Amino acid sequence: MRNLRPLDGLIQAIKANALSLTAWQLGMFGFMAIARFILAARVWKHSIDPTMPAFWFLMQIAMIVGLITSYPVNWWLIRVGIKEVM
Repeated sequence: MRNLRPLDGLIQAIKANALSLTAWQLGMFGFMAIARFILAARVWKHSIDPTMPAFWFLMQIAMIVGLITSYPVNWWLIRVGIKEVM
């Protein structure tokens, strides 16, 4: 999009996406850790694993939480000019 050399493009892509992806993963995996080790183990008194529909339902909620945690980071990256509006 910016007509950069490959190495410069790679560096800019890392700058634009490292914080955003980290924020998304913290929200998603943080929620899944809470869901699996607190909600399922202590509240429901039942473990969940990837073969269960409840796990995948909670994963969908976790993805929404990841979106919520990454939104402010993406907004800031766009505002300071590191990311571009698509």
